[in-house]
Amino acid sequence: MVAKKSKGKIKHLISAIQSPQGLNAPNLKRLYALLHHWSTLKTPISGSPLDMKFEKCGLNFKFKDINCLSDILFKQLEARFHGFFSALHELNVSAADNGKCFLIEELTLLLRCCLVMLVLMEYDQPLLVQKGLGILYLLSRLVTTELSGRNGKSCITFKKLISRQSVSDDCTTSITEEFVASLCLWKPSDPRYAFLCAVLEVFADELLVRQTLRQYFVMIDCAPSRSERLFMCPSGHGNIGSVLEVICAHFVVSLSDEQAFENFHNRLFWCHRDDFRILEMSLPAALSLLLNPIMLSAPKLFQAYLILMVSEAIGIRMPQPNTMLDLKLMDCYTVAFERSIFLYTRHMSSLHVDDDFLGDNSSFIRSDLHGSSSKLNFECFLHPATRDKLHHLISKSYDAWNSYLSSMSSRTNSELVAASIAFMKESLCIVDESFKDEALSILSCIILRNPSDDNGDTLLYKKEETSSQDIYLLASILKLMSSSMLQAIWYVKHLRFSVCPKSLEDVSSCKGCDVIVDILGCFEHFSISLPIQKFLCETLRSHPARHKKSKWMFFHFSGLLSLSYASGLDFLVKDCLFALMVLLNMFIIEEGDLAAADSLFVSSLESFSSKSSDKFEGVTAISKSSQIVSSKIRKIQEMYLR
Repeated sequence: MVAKKSKGKIKHLISAIQSPQGLNAPNLKRLYALLHHWSTLKTPISGSPLDMKFEKCGLNFKFKDINCLSDILFKQLEARFHGFFSALHELNVSAADNGKCFLIEELTLLLRCCLVMLVLMEYDQPLLVQKGLGILYLLSRLVTTELSGRNGKSCITFKKLISRQSVSDDCTTSITEEFVASLCLWKPSDPRYAFLCAVLEVFADELLVRQTLRQYFVMIDCAPSRSERLFMCPSGHGNIGSVLEVICAHFVVSLSDEQAFENFHNRLFWCHRDDFRILEMSLPAALSLLLNPIMLSAPKLFQAYLILMVSEAIGIRMPQPNTMLDLKLMDCYTVAFERSIFLYTRHMSSLHVDDDFLGDNSSFIRSDLHGSSSKLNFECFLHPATRDKLHHLISKSYDAWNSYLSSMSSRTNSELVAASIAFMKESLCIVDESFKDEALSILSCIILRNPSDDNGDTLLYKKEETSSQDIYLLASILKLMSSSMLQAIWYVKHLRFSVCPKSLEDVSSCKGCDVIVDILGCFEHFSISLPIQKFLCETLRSHPARHKKSKWMFFHFSGLLSLSYASGLDFLVKDCLFALMVLLNMFIIEEGDLAAADSLFVSSLESFSSKSSDKFEGVTAISKSSQIVSSKIRKIQEMYLR
């Protein structure tokens, strides 16, 4: 009965996609789900090539069904890509063109279906090679496509000559001055780049989750009919070179001009962005690439870019009440968090940060750095033309970095503090609703202490010694650390509400909970050397039984925040603040409140009052109303400014 229903479903789908409007998104989603299921079936159990039967869980089909589907899908794919490449070379593509957006969704789904079809063609090698050559031709065009008319700045310059006279006792002097004013406007976002990136992400995603597909791509790329090879794949290593070519093309498209680098700077921290786009690459796929040891030898800017992709694949998504938790996703979050800690400790030594800040961990970091260095050379897996594009883009990145530093240099310390508080208020949505006011108070005190602290010779960014790539990589790691930890914490919280445990230990059987707590303990090896760290450590000493492991990460990131303020790099400041907000969520999960951290607020006010009691009379009467808290924060800020 099940087999008959399955046959009926297959015939119905084939009939549906042959209709004039059949290749729509709903039908393609159903077809992709079915093809993906087929790709997991057992080997054929009977019949000649065209009549071979496959069976699993009551679902069966014949290989001739594959032939029929492939003819339909690959013809449609060729026609759709012809229109796609034509659209890529149109200069006036509107971002609001919903028609084209829907066509892109259909194109990506159709491409996924065809890529899975290749896996199902393993029993007909001639057909596999024939269809595979067509796919490789499309991919070759994608990775070599260079778009013209990219977004840029339109500058309007106004000039005016002003003459004035200066009259003295015995002469008159005429002075003419030229005033110049420029107005620079970014052109509207060009959706062609988003379309191209989406298609490349589909290729990368399917190649990463299907090792067989990578094997077929490399095999077909070596076919005699191929005039030029697309992939440089040393033997072994899972044919990862096929994926790296696609990701490098994505990297080049995404960072191809000045505005793209400005967008990249905005992606280095969590914020609301109008141009945010959900990736076509799944979290398991992106994470598998990040975990590949080959990536450790990639240029740091490329590593930063990949880490940001993993962060965005994780996203910030609170589990909905009364929904089943996905254990595989939780494993991904904990693995990503673990990897981010490894990358962070490995990277810190390259920033020339003083050993006083690294503490006992400095020797561990350097030994870990030596022991984990990969013998695999990332660039050996790339086509020479791809390597040249990569090096050219990295060279261009230094101009964008200098432009960013120039814009930051005119920013005063008080402006950076104001921007930090504004960012914190915008991000309070990630904190438990019942504790938002406390979190605002705690973090505001930390923010307002930091700019006035003297950190001595400990610097995070040294202009002549620290590369911009190092800072980009650090920021991306911090973003990954925050997002993966936040998702894991929300998972544990959701679990707690599901089973109503009394404490964190009650859910210790949850792997995610164990991993988070164990990893946080590594921060105990970092030094407590900066003024803000000493203040926090002394304040929390009155609560020795609370946050035994998580408090060390809180101390460390408070120090990192202080160094970020000293560097003047706003995206690092925001990354540290976001991490501290995530840690406050961890405090709530551990103890059910923020009582220990809330004592920081009182201690901070007492410290301020002792320095200038006339400026803080009555400050300790702050209520938990967010309006009053904000008012008091402004008073504290005004004192610092004075």
